Amino acid sequence: MHLQRLHQLFARLSTGSPRTSVAQLPEDGRLALPMELWDALFTHCSDDTLLNLAIVCRPFNERSILTLLWLNGNSASDIAEGHYAVHPTVLPAFSRALYIPPPKNIVCDLPITPDLPQHLDVLSDFACSPRAVTLDSLTLQLPRGHEWLYDPSNQDLLRRTITSIAGSIVKEVIILVAKNFIRLPVQKLGEFFVRDEASVKYPLYAFAIPCLDSLTFHFHRTSSPSTVIVINDVEVMNIETVPDEVRPGPHHLNAALSHVVLPHLTSLTISLDSIDPTMMRAFLLRHPQVTHIQDERIYSFESPESDFTALISPPIELPNLQQVRTRNAALLIDTAPSKPRKITIDWGHPIVEVFNRDFDSVLQYLSQCETKTHLEISTWSLPRTLSDRHVDLATQLRCVDTFQLSSASFKDPELCLRWIGLFPALEEVSFGGWRKVIKMQENPDDLLRIARSILLSPGGKNIVLGIGV
Repeated sequence: MHLQRLHQLFARLSTGSPRTSVAQLPEDGRLALPMELWDALFTHCSDDTLLNLAIVCRPFNERSILTLLWLNGNSASDIAEGHYAVHPTVLPAFSRALYIPPPKNIVCDLPITPDLPQHLDVLSDFACSPRAVTLDSLTLQLPRGHEWLYDPSNQDLLRRTITSIAGSIVKEVIILVAKNFIRLPVQKLGEFFVRDEASVKYPLYAFAIPCLDSLTFHFHRTSSPSTVIVINDVEVMNIETVPDEVRPGPHHLNAALSHVVLPHLTSLTISLDSIDPTMMRAFLLRHPQVTHIQDERIYSFESPESDFTALISPPIELPNLQQVRTRNAALLIDTAPSKPRKITIDWGHPIVEVFNRDFDSVLQYLSQCETKTHLEISTWSLPRTLSDRHVDLATQLRCVDTFQLSSASFKDPELCLRWIGLFPALEEVSFGGWRKVIKMQENPDDLLRIARSILLSPGGKNIVLGIGV
């Protein structure tokens, strides 16, 4: 029927028959053609033509902008959810488009063209406009190492753009670069981004502009707003939360982790106390690709009997989790549904009561575990004594089939080896792990000889021995 109506229209025009009077035209002037036909026609238009059509009327503005987005790689589902990949030539029209789903996440690839300064200005103005109130993230992709990034005037332009976007809702930002979080006032951003790598004396205090691949601004618009800037997110494969005068404290870090998304993250180390366990769980649910988690929080020396603080609450199942590293059972309990294959324990503590508390909690957890486990114990030096409870729990570790002992020194290993020999399901034992950092003081062959004499007694278990990496 629509096609017939279109044929009738062109027939009247070609035969010179009286034209439809203005009074008979639809109010929007579209000659009553269905929008499906306009959509089909728009797909054959160039980007420049679509940009011109966007200023005709409201329906044309909506359909032409949507067509531009479709033709530039945006799927209908992404657009409906507010996720946009915007080509620089579309930026001016996109920033004025009022009839598309509100933007939540925008990615803009910025090739080096004469119009790049104008594109940066448009992005900056948009990020500071009321239309950006729904924006959760804005990503700028830049050509790393391009000569344009070495020009001082262009560097100044980038600094102004970064400062303007970052300061649109806050006066202080959190920067994530490589594996470090850094807290910085907005007015100091210009000093943080320096002209070249030779100007970077301390990585925590500066970043070279020519090394930029991408900048992602994550906006948290709540009663306590925050902005996180992720530099070169493809390089952020692990993060550490270490207390430091330039790093964010628990309050700022909780705010940052509550909304940031790191697509390449695989490893997470928590060294800072007072991390919100429910926030950490939400963060990990957004990052199911994580394979390693390490708990380096320091527990009270004065209160060895105190309970461990949960890192993740409630416990979480991560489909790709392979290894957890901890001093006690807190993280093991938090990640129990994930059933990680490898568990690494930092063995030893200068206060005996704290060591006994930590190690008892780990052995107690493992004694109730049924999943086959590769247990690694990492220690500076081997213990000279083991409690009766440690000996008793060792006989209950039916889940441990592979054991690795990593130490800087293997002096006097007999006690430890006899304790390892109590594991009922042990199939493989290896030694080493610290040789990459500290050269092993003892001859590995001597260690293996002693291990064979203790672990491979006649009629005993068939255990594979070796020196690990």
